[in-house]
Amino acid sequence: MHSNLDSTFKEELKKLNPNQRDAVDHIDGPVLVIAGPGTGKTQIISARIGNILSSTDTQVGPHNILCLTYTDAATIAMRQRLEDFIGATAYRVHIYTFHSFCNMVIQENLDYFGKRELEPISELEQVLLCQQLIVSFPKEHPLIRYTGNIYYEVNRLLDLFKKMKEESWTAKYLETCIDSYLKELPMRDEYIYQRNSKEYKKGDLKTAKIEEETKRMKQLKAASNECDIFQNLMKKNSRYDYSDMIQWVIRAFKENQNLLLRYQEQYQYILVDEYQDTNGSQNEMLKLLANFWEVPNVFVVGDDDQSIYRFQGANVKNLMDFHDEYKTHLKKIVLKENYRSSQNILNTSQQLISYNNERLINKIPNLTKQLAAYNDEFAASEIIPVINEYYNTTHEEASLIKEIEQLQENKVSLNDIAVIYRKHKQVDSIIKVLSINEIPINLKRKLNILELPFINKLIKILKYLQLECERPHSAEYLLFEIMHFDFFDISPRDIAVISKACRFNPNTKTKHTWRELISSKEKLFRLNLESIKGISILEANLNYWISNVYNITFQHLFEKIISRGGLLNYIMKSKDQTMLMEALITLFDFIKSESSRQKKFNIKDFLELIELMEQHNISIEIDQVIYSNEGVNFLTAHSSKGLEFKHVYMIGCDSKTWESKGPTRGYKLPDTINASPANDEASDSNLEESRRLFYVGMTRAKEHLNISYSSETNGGKSIEKTQFISEILDGDCQTQFNHQVHLDRNEIIEYQSHLLTEVNEPLLKLLDHEFIASILEKYTMSVTHLNKYLRCPIAFYFENIVKVPIAKSEYMEFGSAVHYALEQLFSKMKDSGNGTFLGSDEFYGFFKSDMFRRKNSFTKEQFDRRLEYGQAILPDYYSKYINHWDKIIVPEYRTKKIEVSGVPLTGAVDKLEFDGNDVNVVDYKTGKPENGLRKLNPPTDKDPNGGDYWRQIVFYKILLDNDRTKKWRMVSGEMDFVEKNAKGEFIKQKLSVTDEDKSIVISQIKDTYQKIMDHQFENGCGDDKCQWCNFVKYNYDAPVDLELVESDEI
Repeated sequence: MHSNLDSTFKEELKKLNPNQRDAVDHIDGPVLVIAGPGTGKTQIISARIGNILSSTDTQVGPHNILCLTYTDAATIAMRQRLEDFIGATAYRVHIYTFHSFCNMVIQENLDYFGKRELEPISELEQVLLCQQLIVSFPKEHPLIRYTGNIYYEVNRLLDLFKKMKEESWTAKYLETCIDSYLKELPMRDEYIYQRNSKEYKKGDLKTAKIEEETKRMKQLKAASNECDIFQNLMKKNSRYDYSDMIQWVIRAFKENQNLLLRYQEQYQYILVDEYQDTNGSQNEMLKLLANFWEVPNVFVVGDDDQSIYRFQGANVKNLMDFHDEYKTHLKKIVLKENYRSSQNILNTSQQLISYNNERLINKIPNLTKQLAAYNDEFAASEIIPVINEYYNTTHEEASLIKEIEQLQENKVSLNDIAVIYRKHKQVDSIIKVLSINEIPINLKRKLNILELPFINKLIKILKYLQLECERPHSAEYLLFEIMHFDFFDISPRDIAVISKACRFNPNTKTKHTWRELISSKEKLFRLNLESIKGISILEANLNYWISNVYNITFQHLFEKIISRGGLLNYIMKSKDQTMLMEALITLFDFIKSESSRQKKFNIKDFLELIELMEQHNISIEIDQVIYSNEGVNFLTAHSSKGLEFKHVYMIGCDSKTWESKGPTRGYKLPDTINASPANDEASDSNLEESRRLFYVGMTRAKEHLNISYSSETNGGKSIEKTQFISEILDGDCQTQFNHQVHLDRNEIIEYQSHLLTEVNEPLLKLLDHEFIASILEKYTMSVTHLNKYLRCPIAFYFENIVKVPIAKSEYMEFGSAVHYALEQLFSKMKDSGNGTFLGSDEFYGFFKSDMFRRKNSFTKEQFDRRLEYGQAILPDYYSKYINHWDKIIVPEYRTKKIEVSGVPLTGAVDKLEFDGNDVNVVDYKTGKPENGLRKLNPPTDKDPNGGDYWRQIVFYKILLDNDRTKKWRMVSGEMDFVEKNAKGEFIKQKLSVTDEDKSIVISQIKDTYQKIMDHQFENGCGDDKCQWCNFVKYNYDAPVDLELVESDEI
């Protein structure tokens, strides 16, 4: 360890309290650290790793230490803290999540696991496969249904399969547990009458109840037997879920002792963070790694009182199992010194959690967990927790806003205030009023875009188009609704007039269809309408879209609806432009994903999927992020874990919100299964999980803790407070309880008036700057982005910041397929070991297979034409160069983030050709070579920025020159044109890069990066052919076709 780091590390060790130091210094043998909230568990793991590496007794390297965490964020935080202690050595310590560790094992042993060309399965795909499974059930299957919802079992089956994989249960294991359970039923008190009645005697069996339970177990047995069949369906469709990854590794470790032995011998020290959040399969894998040693050096940190992720498979029982597994040699350490909260807050929270039975202190003799406050600022604070009962929800919400405003007036940092709740919908009104009062907030939550009115309107338009294509004029009920959509700007009065005009006329015995009437300007003028222009534009668009439903890909159809329909214009003028744009992009990404999964994906397929998702409550989610450098924090109790605030408000603390069990739709599990909880205890276990969650919320507070609930809804219906409040008040801890708090009438009227007020936000040309800043927070510049910004900052803004949905063009997809074929050709040559290239047919085969993978981006005619074109040029290209290609190469080289003059850069190079350490960079280009050669020109008076291809080669030179991990020297760059020029010749153009070239491009990089960071996107290129400049120029007033001017180059 470097002397400066060694000094820093020693200073950090001195700061540890005795229990923390004991955890760090007790290197050998199994260690269980029980770390309550605010006790500094993260730093002891890092300090322990540093201590192991610095010890002269251990004689281990960083690669001999395995640290497993629960989330990617925890992995990053752990490594950063470790870097502070031991410097760059931190990057050689093996810190993984359980899933990334398994992925590492698989990638290191592809000879055993095989190369798995699989993709993660989505929720939607799971449902579709499960429906396929159900359809295959034989007639006598216990789960088959002939009436009602024949797919009723879908969610129950998927829940069971997930549980089986998380807990490493096989169908055989479950069958054994079920048989044992059924055998015990006649001996269990609940299945035996305990006193005489008219029909039964004491001691008689409750046969009806036993038969019902036997039926349930038969269903469970049948369901568990389908798990392997479902796994085969997933495999057949090249899909997997993350639980599979752990199962593959566990199975490999069990079947291949040499493989297991390799990792057992490598990892001499194993550490696990948040052990209470592990599930059964994760715990099994840990045991396999640790049990090679008679006394394993395994160190786990957790807190049973903070186990709040049971819905994700976490099992608090694992902590107790660890204790029992290693109790002979186990070192138990309890961290009781809390460096966050006042003693009053700790006493109150301890009072609550003491009601839980599923705690280590109830199972391990002489174990105590009473927390003591050690924060110098707050430990002895005399401020006590407050519990407020409000008259109704309005009083509770208005009071909270009043208190926040008061804290702001008293110069309290808003960042030190947190509002904690169970469900996001509890704070919608509060957030709206704070926005009106210009009090900044911080909020991050998931939104299902399928529930957004804007997306629902868009889906209705698609539904209308699909129905009209199948049967004209069959969806006029939808047209009536569509014409009311605000982005078409049609007067409701006009729609009513049209509706009246479309009725049957008894005098003329005629009836107009809606589309017939709105297509006639003459008839519209006669009706004396206000919105004739808007109606005519909509009618023209509907005809255009309907005519294209089956003539272009669904991606292109969707794009044209967005561009021609004025939806983008509507978004850019909306006060919710950021959220709506993100929702639109997310829906478009979903369409692209399904298009790649399904051949000939069309509008009908899309609408059927949406209906299926709604039936099974499957979301398409986005993160709604509201961020301010100085703002009140709004958090669910789950997302508050690990955070701390001086002022904490826990709101809406009623029994329905905090103790709701929810519907039990899964299969009943027998209590003979080695898992916690058993089904008979499920209700108590749910309550204890909720109590732990409430405890987590309480222990976020440093000094001020306010808990509140309403005694009535705003409609006068009584609300029952959560029993957790009663449990707190029943104790001896100091707590202030305020009964039936009322605000005065004027304060309530003011709050209610705000709720009826539209939030007055300015109309911006750009998305709000805070949102742009969040997008650019980890921005890394590529040469593609550099070229795009230099061409037109407005185009860069819409395409790279806003990311307006644009379907992939046939030119882009054709070029990508050519690139793929070349990459495969050279990779296979390199893998051969003898420098042998595959033949021309195989080369074309790579291109053809990738074209079929991208088929949904083409119309049938485009696809056939491009396939024929590839067959025409690729064999000739192969024959031209097969005897001249360099064989010492690296195909598809990607640089990691490289910093040049303070700017983070990244890049991907098609091919590197080597002569020793000298490198020639090759970039393949499709499109006409004549056009490409012009882009290789350096800066001139006419083009002061130089050509895009020239800048691309110089950019690669800058990247390689600054890549400290390699000793390569780029001597030239080469553009390799895969298509022939007008003379029927293939062209390669090589270029050397001068120091002056580098200086010019570095200056462009620095200047462009700074402008991007400063959000300078308002000024465009001014080219009258630039669609984005025209879009802004006309202030979004005209229906603009947003399809990019397509180039045949890539």
